[in-house]
Amino acid sequence: MPYFRFSGIVTAFCLLLLFLNLPFSAGQDIPAAEITPARESIAEPDAIAPFTIRLSVDEVRLDVVVVDKKGKPITDLTADDFKVFQDRLPQEVTSGIYIVNQSDAAARPAVSKKDSLYLPQIPGATLKEEDVSRTILFVVDNLSMGYEHLHYAKMGIKRFVERQMQPGDMAAIMRTGYGNSALNMFLTDKRQINARADSIPYQGLEGSCYGNFAPTIYDNQLSTLFYSIRAMKDMPGRKIVFFMTSCPLIQSPNDNFTTNGGFTPESQRNKNYYEMFGEQFNRLADEALRASVVVHSLDTKGLQVYPHQDDVKAARNPLPVKTGGIEVENNFFLDGIGKEANNMISGYYLISYVPPPKTFDINRKDIYHRVKVEVKRKGAVVHTRDGFYGRTENETDSDALPAHPLYNAILSPFKHADLNVNMAAGYVKNDKAGYLVRSWIHVDPSDLTMVETEDGGARIDLETLCLTSDISGRVHDFSRIKHTFDNIKPENIAWVQKHGIRFSMLLPVKKPGYYSVHIAVQDTESGKVGSAYQSVEIPDLGKKGLALSNIFMITSAEDLLWMRSDETEEIAEGVFFPMFQENEVRSPALRTYTPGDKLQTLAILYNADVKAIARSEIETQSVMYKDGKEFMRNEPTPIDSNGVKNPDDIPFLQKLTIGMDMTPGDYVLQLLVIDKKNDKKEKGVASQALGFTIAE
Repeated sequence: MPYFRFSGIVTAFCLLLLFLNLPFSAGQDIPAAEITPARESIAEPDAIAPFTIRLSVDEVRLDVVVVDKKGKPITDLTADDFKVFQDRLPQEVTSGIYIVNQSDAAARPAVSKKDSLYLPQIPGATLKEEDVSRTILFVVDNLSMGYEHLHYAKMGIKRFVERQMQPGDMAAIMRTGYGNSALNMFLTDKRQINARADSIPYQGLEGSCYGNFAPTIYDNQLSTLFYSIRAMKDMPGRKIVFFMTSCPLIQSPNDNFTTNGGFTPESQRNKNYYEMFGEQFNRLADEALRASVVVHSLDTKGLQVYPHQDDVKAARNPLPVKTGGIEVENNFFLDGIGKEANNMISGYYLISYVPPPKTFDINRKDIYHRVKVEVKRKGAVVHTRDGFYGRTENETDSDALPAHPLYNAILSPFKHADLNVNMAAGYVKNDKAGYLVRSWIHVDPSDLTMVETEDGGARIDLETLCLTSDISGRVHDFSRIKHTFDNIKPENIAWVQKHGIRFSMLLPVKKPGYYSVHIAVQDTESGKVGSAYQSVEIPDLGKKGLALSNIFMITSAEDLLWMRSDETEEIAEGVFFPMFQENEVRSPALRTYTPGDKLQTLAILYNADVKAIARSEIETQSVMYKDGKEFMRNEPTPIDSNGVKNPDDIPFLQKLTIGMDMTPGDYVLQLLVIDKKNDKKEKGVASQALGFTIAE
């Protein structure tokens, strides 16, 4: 029988996790390209490139999709057929043009569904920018998905690629939670795209849409969508995001719903998450307009009957409606993205009107101007933007980041993917430095340039940028440092060429919050750049209640010594430890292990009640999930009061052994800490999860 041995101990000393964080660029609006005057006619396929969406004092341009009652595109309208209202006042439409999103080649008869399953897939040729008709990004919310839901998402992507992807299309996949630029590249080769879909790991936990998990899920969705939309600003063609999630509702749970921990705190039951995140959706919709991105939502739960509004305070995720997209639900995605969504991305109208004089006044830039578009033709259904903020294209919320390849790699990850970079990050509290984020970073060896040294060894020169950004894309903390790996001995060169470079970095974080941690790494010798990202939530430890640090994989005794240290002098310099030992355990940044590996995990419990510990009322429990199903659960264990000297900082160390007969798959380790007396309160339960893969 497969085994996964747990050995959990609470240590008496205080372990401090030193973490490295990398900066991300501040929220800013990148000016759209200037456009030639629109013509009132049907556009030829090659007329796509010169046209884009624009916001200025003398012209507002909007993209509009018009379909009939059956969802079939209407393509023969003129400017006279449209009526535009801004802030409920009618505006004069000055031009209108229909733009086809498909090239001539795309108009040819498609291969039948049956035949497409048997024909060999031909690698797609690399497209020039002017030949791109559609840039399609699948944002897969795998943190919210059950295993079955993730299966539907993967199938939907692959069926789209096989049956609906057209010549002139580029497609990419971005995951919530974590990822890197090498995996996020836009591709035309269908085999490569399908391989990327197959590699999406399972990370979700059932019930994550409800209870105390819900705010984290929504923060993560907004953060990833904001990053994705902003990164698509400089991409060519019609830009489309398919947001695939099993949490399409912005909702608040009541007593009928519980989390994986078994509790829905009272403080969570009556929260209106839609109101909490409403302004963020407006800002995200405005960002999508300026980036010329349309968002469609694909509900991956298959056939569902949603709870009645009386049972769950719920509202649809408004982003598709606000950007001119649609929601697709009750669908198993056997036919790709579905007929309705496929019709929506075949073409669009670009219409223009002159905005009212005070729309872009400097003292009105934070007003969200509502826009409504109607069509005079009977039975026509209009999909378009619902508004924008009164800022012109060259106005930004903050200063731009310095011009540097590392900043560019974070801002435009789809265009900077020469290095395959992976990361694993998490937070910890430090008494001297405050909150710290530590990042394990791994750079693939095939991309690195080694410079021979006089002693026959080698050196590698890297520069790394790390930053945190919030759910609106604004940068909060950042650092840029250079590393020279000049101690690679001759006997270690072959090992580095096989395993790559791995190191750890720290970044002090000023205040708690939900962040996207971004890193970018440049090989100084070759100029190659790559980037990676991960979501990290830092709770306010100044408030009462249980809290857990992230779960960290401990790779060596040096990690424990380092984390026990109170030294903070080196933090500002971005402390890092390169690893070259052949007998070391695998890199935490890769999140992949094999049977026989012996691992250690560390999490730190904060703000425990010393009296509750003495009464054995605070228990810890570990649960392992494999491919979405519970694989192992140990019995709840009270924290031993004899080993606790500081209840505000209790390390929890677990030893894990992966059995030789354990089957490959995606695993999630969940750690629960429960105050049995206060388990119904918001901070009576603390939980963290760590996802990883077991390979053959």
